[in-house]
Amino acid sequence: MKFLTTGEVARRCQVSLGTVKNWIEDGALEAFRTPGGHFRIRTSTLKRFQVAFGFPADSREPLRIVVVDDHQEFLDVALEALRTQLPTARVEGATGGYEALLKIGSFHPDVLLLDLRMPELDGFEVCRRVKEAPETKGTRIVAMTALDDDGSRARALAAGADVFVSKLSGLQALAHAVKALVHDEVLGSESSAASVPRARTATRTNRASRAARRDTGEGREVT
Repeated sequence: MKFLTTGEVARRCQVSLGTVKNWIEDGALEAFRTPGGHFRIRTSTLKRFQVAFGFPADSREPLRIVVVDDHQEFLDVALEALRTQLPTARVEGATGGYEALLKIGSFHPDVLLLDLRMPELDGFEVCRRVKEAPETKGTRIVAMTALDDDGSRARALAAGADVFVSKLSGLQALAHAVKALVHDEVLGSESSAASVPRARTATRTNRASRAARRDTGEGREVT
């Protein structure tokens, strides 16, 4: 379950329904209203709240991650690396902006790794739409691109991204960005990057770097 009622939050935190509503009204707990006027809270939002205020976090819900990149080779390598480094997480991919929005609506990710430079619907617009929608604005976004320029960084953060990472920094940097956005208690028992065999990690990093460089090379226009 990705969206909780105020009653479910009250039971998980062992407080009264009125206390939960006070948290929401005071801005301590982020929630949105349904068309019928009822509050709904994302499970990922509740996890962060529980960690921040010392409530025992419910670890039954796995971390959900969506990686969005129109370059299939990079997407495949990134998915493999994240599934290895975060084995308890559910990781899925999308190959474009429109597919990403559909995936976000059905999969409800906690973290979105989003390529900024894509044809048709680019990552900047996807980022804005995700952050503007009440039901998805709590999604943490790692913006990524093969370019590491201040202009892209500023635009991504202005669109609502939480972190900006260059693909050329490698897969370790992307994995660390995900971990930095989610408290260790929420991540649960995922293995650290150090537990990944060096040879496999190095191979994936080299493949990812080559794929990222192709984004700025021949046969691809970067706008």
